[in-house]
Amino acid sequence: MNCTRTELLKQIQCYNFAAYDMLLYLDTHKDDKKAFKMFQSLVKKTNELKAQYEQAFGPLSQFTAAEQDCFNWLDEPWPWEKEANA
Repeated sequence: MNCTRTELLKQIQCYNFAAYDMLLYLDTHKDDKKAFKMFQSLVKKTNELKAQYEQAFGPLSQFTAAEQDCFNWLDEPWPWEKEANA
């Protein structure tokens, strides 16, 4: 699936939100096996999307930047730097 950077970030945010929401549910329903399976599925999809993003666009966090050959966490200009040069 070829997505733009923004589309992929939006998908990551959606799956991450759903996983976190399911986690909150599980805090009060720890024996709900169906909900736990759904939580696991959402976390797996979130991690797959993050890996896809990082392969295409670079690290999402400083911690994944540590797994690379060089520190490239801040390779791009900050948003306000982009606006100033527009």
